Amino acid sequence: MYIDLNMVEKNSEHYYIPLPEHLRSILYYPVSVGYFNCKPNYRLQRNSFYSYLLLVMLSGSLTYQTRKSIGVARAGQVLLLDCNTPHSYSAQGRCSFTFVHFDGAQSREIFEEIEGQYGNLIQVADVMSLHESIGEIMNLMREEKRVGEAQTSAMLYNILMQLLDASGSSGSGSLGNTVVDRAIAYIQEHLSEKLTVDTIAQNIGYSPSYFARIFVEETGMSPYQFVVKSRMERAQQLLQTTRIPIQDIAFQTGFNSAANFCYAFRRYCGKTPQQYRHTTAAL
Repeated sequence: MYIDLNMVEKNSEHYYIPLPEHLRSILYYPVSVGYFNCKPNYRLQRNSFYSYLLLVMLSGSLTYQTRKSIGVARAGQVLLLDCNTPHSYSAQGRCSFTFVHFDGAQSREIFEEIEGQYGNLIQVADVMSLHESIGEIMNLMREEKRVGEAQTSAMLYNILMQLLDASGSSGSGSLGNTVVDRAIAYIQEHLSEKLTVDTIAQNIGYSPSYFARIFVEETGMSPYQFVVKSRMERAQQLLQTTRIPIQDIAFQTGFNSAANFCYAFRRYCGKTPQQYRHTTAAL
Protein backbone atom coordinates (compact mmCIF):
# COMPACT_ATOMS: atom_id res chain seq x y z
CA MET A 1 0.00 0.00 0.00
CA TYR A 2 1.37 3.42 -0.97
CA ILE A 3 0.82 6.38 1.39
CA ASP A 4 1.51 9.89 0.13
CA LEU A 5 2.98 11.59 3.21
CA ASN A 6 2.29 14.98 1.65
CA MET A 7 -1.40 14.36 2.40
CA VAL A 8 -0.95 14.05 6.19
CA GLU A 9 0.58 16.33 8.82
CA LYS A 10 3.96 15.62 10.40
CA ASN A 11 2.43 14.52 13.70
CA SER A 12 0.78 11.55 11.97
CA GLU A 13 2.01 8.04 12.81
CA HIS A 14 1.78 4.77 10.88
CA TYR A 15 3.24 1.36 11.73
CA TYR A 16 3.25 -1.84 9.68
CA ILE A 17 3.28 -4.92 11.87
CA PRO A 18 5.03 -8.20 10.95
CA LEU A 19 2.44 -10.90 10.39
CA PRO A 20 2.53 -13.89 12.73
CA GLU A 21 4.28 -16.83 11.13
CA HIS A 22 1.80 -19.32 12.54
CA LEU A 23 -1.61 -19.47 14.22
CA ARG A 24 -3.10 -16.99 11.71
CA SER A 25 -6.25 -19.09 11.50
CA ILE A 26 -6.96 -18.91 15.24
CA LEU A 27 -5.57 -15.50 16.27
CA TYR A 28 -6.61 -11.96 15.36
CA TYR A 29 -3.64 -9.85 14.33
CA PRO A 30 -3.05 -6.20 13.33
CA VAL A 31 -1.63 -5.58 9.86
CA SER A 32 -1.01 -1.87 10.41
CA VAL A 33 -2.03 0.74 12.94
CA GLY A 34 -1.79 4.50 13.11
CA TYR A 35 -3.07 8.02 13.60
CA PHE A 36 -3.53 10.38 10.65
CA ASN A 37 -4.00 14.13 10.92
CA CYS A 38 -5.08 14.72 7.34
CA LYS A 39 -4.70 17.69 5.05
CA PRO A 40 -7.74 18.63 2.91
CA ASN A 41 -6.29 16.78 -0.11
CA TYR A 42 -6.07 13.42 1.67
CA ARG A 43 -7.56 10.58 -0.34
CA LEU A 44 -7.02 6.85 -0.70
CA GLN A 45 -8.30 4.45 -3.33
CA ARG A 46 -7.51 0.74 -3.47
CA ASN A 47 -8.67 -2.38 -5.23
CA SER A 48 -7.64 -4.51 -2.25
CA PHE A 49 -5.47 -4.54 0.84
CA TYR A 50 -6.16 -8.05 2.20
CA SER A 51 -7.47 -6.95 5.58
CA TYR A 52 -10.35 -5.26 7.39
CA LEU A 53 -10.19 -1.63 8.44
CA LEU A 54 -11.51 -0.15 11.68
CA LEU A 55 -11.24 3.65 11.60
CA VAL A 56 -12.26 5.93 14.49
CA MET A 57 -13.09 9.49 13.37
CA LEU A 58 -11.77 12.11 15.80
CA SER A 59 -12.45 15.32 13.87
CA GLY A 60 -13.79 16.43 10.51
CA SER A 61 -15.30 13.99 8.03
CA LEU A 62 -14.44 11.47 5.31
CA THR A 63 -16.47 10.53 2.26
CA TYR A 64 -16.20 6.79 1.68
CA GLN A 65 -17.39 4.39 -1.00
CA THR A 66 -17.51 0.61 -1.32
CA ARG A 67 -19.32 -1.70 -3.71
CA LYS A 68 -22.25 -1.78 -1.30
CA SER A 69 -22.45 1.67 0.23
CA ILE A 70 -21.44 5.28 0.10
CA GLY A 71 -21.56 7.90 2.82
CA VAL A 72 -19.85 10.37 5.11
CA ALA A 73 -18.00 9.30 8.26
CA ARG A 74 -18.04 12.11 10.81
CA ALA A 75 -16.30 12.82 14.10
CA GLY A 76 -17.47 10.38 16.77
CA GLN A 77 -18.31 7.59 14.33
CA VAL A 78 -16.51 4.36 13.51
CA LEU A 79 -15.97 3.28 9.91
CA LEU A 80 -15.58 -0.45 9.29
CA LEU A 81 -14.54 -1.60 5.80
CA ASP A 82 -13.69 -4.83 4.04
CA CYS A 83 -10.45 -3.84 2.31
CA ASN A 84 -10.36 -7.10 0.35
CA THR A 85 -12.73 -5.43 -2.13
CA PRO A 86 -12.47 -2.07 -3.96
CA HIS A 87 -12.96 0.93 -1.67
CA SER A 88 -12.02 4.58 -1.36
CA TYR A 89 -12.25 7.43 1.10
CA SER A 90 -11.23 11.08 1.02
CA ALA A 91 -11.12 13.99 3.44
CA GLN A 92 -13.79 16.68 3.40
CA GLY A 93 -11.47 19.43 4.57
CA ARG A 94 -9.13 18.68 7.45
CA CYS A 95 -9.83 15.59 9.54
CA SER A 96 -8.13 13.17 11.92
CA PHE A 97 -8.61 9.53 12.86
CA THR A 98 -6.97 6.50 14.41
CA PHE A 99 -7.13 3.20 12.58
CA VAL A 100 -6.13 -0.43 12.61
CA HIS A 101 -6.06 -2.90 9.72
CA PHE A 102 -6.65 -6.41 11.02
CA ASP A 103 -7.23 -10.00 9.91
CA GLY A 104 -7.09 -13.57 11.17
CA ALA A 105 -9.30 -15.91 13.21
CA GLN A 106 -12.99 -15.11 12.59
CA SER A 107 -12.43 -11.59 11.24
CA ARG A 108 -14.69 -12.13 8.24
CA GLU A 109 -17.51 -13.59 10.30
CA ILE A 110 -17.38 -10.76 12.86
CA PHE A 111 -17.13 -8.14 10.12
CA GLU A 112 -20.19 -9.55 8.34
CA GLU A 113 -22.14 -9.67 11.61
CA ILE A 114 -21.33 -6.04 12.46
CA GLU A 115 -22.00 -4.87 8.90
CA GLY A 116 -25.29 -6.76 8.87
CA GLN A 117 -26.44 -5.02 12.06
CA TYR A 118 -25.08 -1.50 11.61
CA GLY A 119 -23.75 -1.05 8.07
CA ASN A 120 -20.27 0.35 7.55
CA LEU A 121 -20.77 3.25 9.97
CA ILE A 122 -21.27 2.57 13.65
CA GLN A 123 -22.27 5.02 16.36
CA VAL A 124 -20.92 3.77 19.69
CA ALA A 125 -21.67 5.05 23.16
CA ASP A 126 -17.99 5.60 24.04
CA VAL A 127 -15.97 6.22 20.89
CA MET A 128 -12.95 7.44 22.87
CA SER A 129 -12.64 4.01 24.46
CA LEU A 130 -12.09 2.54 21.00
CA HIS A 131 -9.64 5.32 20.18
CA GLU A 132 -7.67 4.55 23.35
CA SER A 133 -7.70 0.80 22.64
CA ILE A 134 -6.18 1.36 19.21
CA GLY A 135 -3.75 3.78 20.86
CA GLU A 136 -2.53 0.97 23.15
CA ILE A 137 -1.56 -1.11 20.12
CA MET A 138 0.07 1.91 18.50
CA ASN A 139 2.00 2.68 21.68
CA LEU A 140 3.48 -0.83 21.67
CA MET A 141 4.72 -0.22 18.12
CA ARG A 142 6.02 3.26 18.97
CA GLU A 143 8.05 1.97 21.90
CA GLU A 144 9.06 -1.19 20.04
CA LYS A 145 7.80 -3.34 22.86
CA ARG A 146 7.61 -7.07 22.35
CA VAL A 147 4.10 -8.28 22.95
CA GLY A 148 2.76 -11.79 22.63
CA GLU A 149 0.60 -12.60 19.65
CA ALA A 150 -2.09 -13.98 21.94
CA GLN A 151 -2.22 -10.70 23.89
CA THR A 152 -2.51 -8.64 20.70
CA SER A 153 -5.25 -10.98 19.50
CA ALA A 154 -7.15 -10.44 22.74
CA MET A 155 -6.85 -6.65 22.39
CA LEU A 156 -8.28 -6.77 18.87
CA TYR A 157 -11.04 -9.14 19.91
CA ASN A 158 -12.12 -6.77 22.68
CA ILE A 159 -12.22 -3.87 20.20
CA LEU A 160 -14.42 -5.86 17.83
CA MET A 161 -16.73 -6.88 20.64
CA GLN A 162 -17.21 -3.23 21.56
CA LEU A 163 -18.43 -2.65 18.03
CA LEU A 164 -20.63 -5.71 18.04
CA ASP A 165 -22.26 -4.51 21.25
CA ALA A 166 -22.58 -0.90 20.04
CA SER A 167 -25.50 0.71 21.82
CA GLY A 168 -25.78 3.68 19.47
CA SER A 169 -27.62 3.76 16.17
CA SER A 170 -26.05 2.94 12.86
CA GLY A 171 -24.67 5.74 10.73
CA SER A 172 -25.09 6.46 7.05
CA GLY A 173 -23.87 3.00 6.11
CA SER A 174 -26.05 2.45 3.07
CA LEU A 175 -27.16 4.47 0.11
CA GLY A 176 -29.68 7.23 0.64
CA ASN A 177 -30.01 7.46 4.42
CA THR A 178 -29.51 11.23 4.63
CA VAL A 179 -29.80 14.26 2.39
CA VAL A 180 -26.03 14.47 1.97
CA ASP A 181 -25.55 10.75 1.41
CA ARG A 182 -28.27 10.68 -1.21
CA ALA A 183 -26.70 13.67 -2.94
CA ILE A 184 -23.23 12.09 -2.89
CA ALA A 185 -24.61 8.86 -4.33
CA TYR A 186 -26.36 10.78 -7.13
CA ILE A 187 -23.23 12.78 -7.93
CA GLN A 188 -21.03 9.68 -8.06
CA GLU A 189 -23.47 7.90 -10.36
CA HIS A 190 -23.85 10.85 -12.77
CA LEU A 191 -20.36 12.32 -13.06
CA SER A 192 -20.50 12.13 -16.85
CA GLU A 193 -23.57 14.39 -16.92
CA LYS A 194 -24.17 18.08 -16.29
CA LEU A 195 -24.51 18.54 -12.53
CA THR A 196 -25.95 21.69 -10.98
CA VAL A 197 -27.36 22.42 -7.54
CA ASP A 198 -30.85 22.52 -9.04
CA THR A 199 -30.39 19.17 -10.81
CA ILE A 200 -29.03 17.38 -7.75
CA ALA A 201 -31.64 18.87 -5.40
CA GLN A 202 -34.50 17.97 -7.74
CA ASN A 203 -33.36 14.35 -8.03
CA ILE A 204 -33.10 13.82 -4.27
CA GLY A 205 -36.35 15.63 -3.52
CA TYR A 206 -35.27 18.84 -1.75
CA SER A 207 -35.26 22.54 -2.56
CA PRO A 208 -31.94 23.85 -3.95
CA SER A 209 -31.45 26.33 -1.11
CA TYR A 210 -32.08 23.77 1.65
CA PHE A 211 -29.93 21.15 -0.05
CA ALA A 212 -27.00 23.55 -0.63
CA ARG A 213 -27.07 24.76 2.98
CA ILE A 214 -27.15 21.26 4.47
CA PHE A 215 -24.44 20.04 2.12
CA VAL A 216 -22.04 22.83 3.14
CA GLU A 217 -22.78 22.26 6.84
CA GLU A 218 -22.11 18.52 6.61
CA THR A 219 -19.13 18.40 4.23
CA GLY A 220 -17.46 21.80 4.56
CA MET A 221 -17.64 22.41 0.81
CA SER A 222 -20.24 23.54 -1.69
CA PRO A 223 -21.95 21.03 -4.01
CA TYR A 224 -19.97 22.51 -6.91
CA GLN A 225 -16.66 22.03 -5.07
CA PHE A 226 -17.61 18.45 -4.27
CA VAL A 227 -18.55 17.72 -7.89
CA VAL A 228 -15.16 19.02 -9.07
CA LYS A 229 -13.36 17.00 -6.40
CA SER A 230 -15.31 13.84 -7.32
CA ARG A 231 -14.58 14.28 -11.02
CA MET A 232 -10.88 14.73 -10.41
CA GLU A 233 -10.74 11.70 -8.11
CA ARG A 234 -12.60 9.57 -10.67
CA ALA A 235 -10.17 10.78 -13.35
CA GLN A 236 -7.20 9.92 -11.13
CA GLN A 237 -8.60 6.43 -10.58
CA LEU A 238 -9.07 5.85 -14.31
CA LEU A 239 -5.64 7.20 -15.16
CA GLN A 240 -3.99 5.05 -12.53
CA THR A 241 -5.83 1.77 -13.14
CA THR A 242 -6.76 1.77 -16.84
CA ARG A 243 -5.35 2.65 -20.26
CA ILE A 244 -8.52 4.45 -21.35
CA PRO A 245 -7.67 7.34 -23.72
CA ILE A 246 -7.58 10.81 -22.16
CA GLN A 247 -10.48 12.01 -24.31
CA ASP A 248 -12.71 9.16 -23.10
CA ILE A 249 -11.82 9.91 -19.47
CA ALA A 250 -12.75 13.54 -20.11
CA PHE A 251 -16.23 12.55 -21.30
CA GLN A 252 -16.70 10.01 -18.49
CA THR A 253 -15.98 12.70 -15.91
CA GLY A 254 -18.32 15.33 -17.33
CA PHE A 255 -16.07 17.46 -19.55
CA ASN A 256 -17.08 18.41 -23.06
CA SER A 257 -13.55 18.24 -24.47
CA ALA A 258 -10.15 16.77 -23.69
CA ALA A 259 -8.66 20.28 -23.67
CA ASN A 260 -11.01 21.51 -20.92
CA PHE A 261 -10.37 18.34 -18.94
CA CYS A 262 -6.58 18.66 -19.21
CA TYR A 263 -6.73 22.30 -18.09
CA ALA A 264 -8.92 21.50 -15.07
CA PHE A 265 -6.88 18.43 -14.13
CA ARG A 266 -3.60 20.33 -14.17
CA ARG A 267 -5.04 23.12 -12.00
CA TYR A 268 -6.35 20.56 -9.51
CA CYS A 269 -3.46 18.06 -9.42
CA GLY A 270 -0.46 20.11 -10.52
CA LYS A 271 0.25 17.64 -13.33
CA THR A 272 -1.17 16.93 -16.75
CA PRO A 273 -3.20 13.72 -17.09
CA GLN A 274 -0.34 12.15 -19.04
CA GLN A 275 2.19 13.07 -16.34
CA TYR A 276 -0.09 11.73 -13.60
CA ARG A 277 -0.60 8.44 -15.44
CA HIS A 278 3.15 8.05 -15.94
CA THR A 279 4.13 8.81 -12.32
CA THR A 280 1.42 6.70 -10.67
CA ALA A 281 2.16 3.74 -12.92
CA ALA A 282 5.56 3.52 -11.23
CA LEU A 283 4.13 3.30 -7.70
